[in-house]
Amino acid sequence: MPTLQRRWPVATAAAALAATTMYTAAGGAAEAAATPPGGLPGFKDGNAVSDGLRIHYAIAGHGPALVLLHGWPETLRAWDRVAPALTQDHTVIAVDLRGLGRSQPARGDEYGTYTALTLAADVRAVVEQLGFGDARIAVAGHDVGGGVALAYAARYRDRVDHLAILEAPPTTWYLQLVASKPNLLWWDSFVNGQANGVAEQLVAGREKVFYGSVYNRDGRAPSAGNQREYVAAYGRPGSTHAGFEFFRQQDQGERDVQALLDDNPLTMPVLGVGGQNSMRESVGDDLGHVASHVTTAVVPNANHWVLEEEPQFIVDQLRQLLAR
Repeated sequence: MPTLQRRWPVATAAAALAATTMYTAAGGAAEAAATPPGGLPGFKDGNAVSDGLRIHYAIAGHGPALVLLHGWPETLRAWDRVAPALTQDHTVIAVDLRGLGRSQPARGDEYGTYTALTLAADVRAVVEQLGFGDARIAVAGHDVGGGVALAYAARYRDRVDHLAILEAPPTTWYLQLVASKPNLLWWDSFVNGQANGVAEQLVAGREKVFYGSVYNRDGRAPSAGNQREYVAAYGRPGSTHAGFEFFRQQDQGERDVQALLDDNPLTMPVLGVGGQNSMRESVGDDLGHVASHVTTAVVPNANHWVLEEEPQFIVDQLRQLLAR
């Protein structure tokens, strides 16, 4: 999503015939598919099953697990300049959120199919399949992925030892932002406006135009190669709809997460990151309402796309968090 200063934004791989080896918490092997387009360089790709849906992930490295969650309208490819540098001392697991990238869309739109807690359950299925179900892990999320990361930490807090949220207002703070800036957050109104799939019909076949307008508003945009990957991914059947459903279900879904945090703040080390030209200190400031030990970082000269704009700064901040 574009920056707060101007705009705040927030498919399936077929089963593989050949298998490669990946790491597990116990140091053993797990089965994974050969790397498909849209994966991460040097990572192995695989699928877990959650609620009967295939959830795509990419994995590399060794040591304790660090789960990376992307935003909208992106895929796990958003971490391509950050994830490889973190594999030296962590098993890095990047996940495509339900319906996006190469993860399978839900079969219906009933409430709960695209809420942050449901997406967190998908991530939990990946973590368990890879052998980290009983381990304490770190979770980091950008944009929509930040909301999912917070939901994961709220529901599975006894299995999370570090949390990072980048360019995403926590829980109901996003809802307050939408209410206070209805004309600024145009995509939210577009998605939640006319019913009966009108938004999806207007975007269908025009993904490059629509998503390009989101990526390229702020000067420092995702790379041209990644934009092509994202547009292709969101052009797959059901992907645009899945992304829109995140927005449609968050009104109640974010309140469900908030309910888990009311009077029960998170106690693990938490990092809140905002771009200098976007959310700045507000991410960390807002996290102070739901977590006890928060560090705030502002990414110099960055807008919303901090993973691509200043990847080394993000790597350094995550390493500092993980060392706490």
